Amino acid sequence: MKICYIVVSAFLIIFYPRQLTHLMCFGRHRDKNIVKSKAAYWGIYLFWTIIFLIGCLMMGSAMKVNSTMDKLVYYFILGSDNRDCVELGSEENDEACISTYYTRKEINESFLFEVVQKHEYAYEMCQLQELIIKKQDERWILYLNDEVMGYVEVKKGFLIKEFCFVWDRQKIDQRRQLYE
Repeated sequence: MKICYIVVSAFLIIFYPRQLTHLMCFGRHRDKNIVKSKAAYWGIYLFWTIIFLIGCLMMGSAMKVNSTMDKLVYYFILGSDNRDCVELGSEENDEACISTYYTRKEINESFLFEVVQKHEYAYEMCQLQELIIKKQDERWILYLNDEVMGYVEVKKGFLIKEFCFVWDRQKIDQRRQLYE
């Protein structure tokens, strides 16, 4: 799906703005010269390119293709508020509790621990003060007393990084019951 989106978007962004600009500036059969200024020509071309770019970003967001409009919006939110990260959302199922974040910072152990401390569901309710975060291969593993509590998946993008905390639901529920 991602390759199809890239091909269609590239075609729409490169081909259609040029065709519309030529139609507006030179007429249907290119026998007229309606717009004589080069600045006006490039202004019209830039206008249509931006319109098709926004349309393609919205199309990608609707198709749930990664790195489209939603990431662009979060990039500007991160820049405007001087935040370290923005939480995209959380979801729970029978096996795991998943929290997704976006950041522009470099991801390391101390940064991940700061995010865990801010996440009240896991840190405060389950008393995870002794949590240890270690990198193994491409994942960050979350240990508590030599027991794996979950892991962090990191997806690097061009401008922004997405990372997901995936907590083992059974182990988190056991910890919560101990401290209730």
